Amino acid sequence: MIYRFPSDAAYLPRTKLSYANLPGILSDGKRDRQARVPGFVAVQLGERCFLIFLKGGEPFYAARITPQGRGPAALSEVLRLAGTESERGEGGQIGYFGAPEAQLRAMLSTLVHEPLPLTGELDAGRPERLFPLLREQGFTGVMELNDGGKHHYLHFEAGTFRGGWFAERSDAVPVPEFLRTLFVADAVLGAALYPALDALPVQAGPGFVDLYRRMIGGTLRELAIATGRETALEIVQRGQGLAALEHPVVAAFDITPEGRVAGDPVASPDALTDGVARWVTEVLIAAADHHGVDPAAVVEKVARDSRFVLQEQGFFARLPWAVAL
Repeated sequence: MIYRFPSDAAYLPRTKLSYANLPGILSDGKRDRQARVPGFVAVQLGERCFLIFLKGGEPFYAARITPQGRGPAALSEVLRLAGTESERGEGGQIGYFGAPEAQLRAMLSTLVHEPLPLTGELDAGRPERLFPLLREQGFTGVMELNDGGKHHYLHFEAGTFRGGWFAERSDAVPVPEFLRTLFVADAVLGAALYPALDALPVQAGPGFVDLYRRMIGGTLRELAIATGRETALEIVQRGQGLAALEHPVVAAFDITPEGRVAGDPVASPDALTDGVARWVTEVLIAAADHHGVDPAAVVEKVARDSRFVLQEQGFFARLPWAVAL
């Protein structure tokens, strides 16, 4: 099944993944002012579809749709999977499309939220009851219609249909007429409701995630010098568990027995900074209490090369020690 989504423009019509340079597409907005537009890249790998959303030509969020479910995806993971599939040449497809921000919000609302459980009968096979039901309930949000892999998004406010975006609808076909073609007696049409998304979410990008991987890895190496490798690993892993109680995002990182930091967390830059700062705090408090390690000195050494980015993000302000930059 090919996943299809509404769009205003096809900057790169669907083509073989091996023919395209995904990192180049995602960085095009940095080189070309005309590429600084909202839109999305759809990468299909078998039955899995990954969507990378762009604003001003810059990627800000990634998500997945599969037969098993949907939800956020790490941009670094999508890039890695696409790169592997492209090298194998096993038939992955890619397309780059322009779309207004309002449509991106509608699409993302179906990817970051669970469907709404509404009272009454939500039956796409009975349009004569579907729209009156939404009006009666004063529904505000997005209704997604899935027509054999074609995704359509309808926006409602207080039960009133305000507009929508429809896959493969010709501009010559009015919206009411197009909807009538969807709601035919023998159509296999799925419908689900989602809450409105007021603002576009922002996901920490691969470079940002790698910055914090280096921060954790550097802290581990410094502690290994002071306490030994096994003890340092134990302290870091225990600190991760404590930090994850309040900041689940840190559980997405993986510390290998060799001390390599891996993992693809999905979180906003602020949430990721909060989590890693708490993790580093837990680790260095334990190292200071039991092994006499100077926490501030470790942070200053590990963060030296990235201190300006970390300071701008507010990382040091989240630590309980004064750090000399």
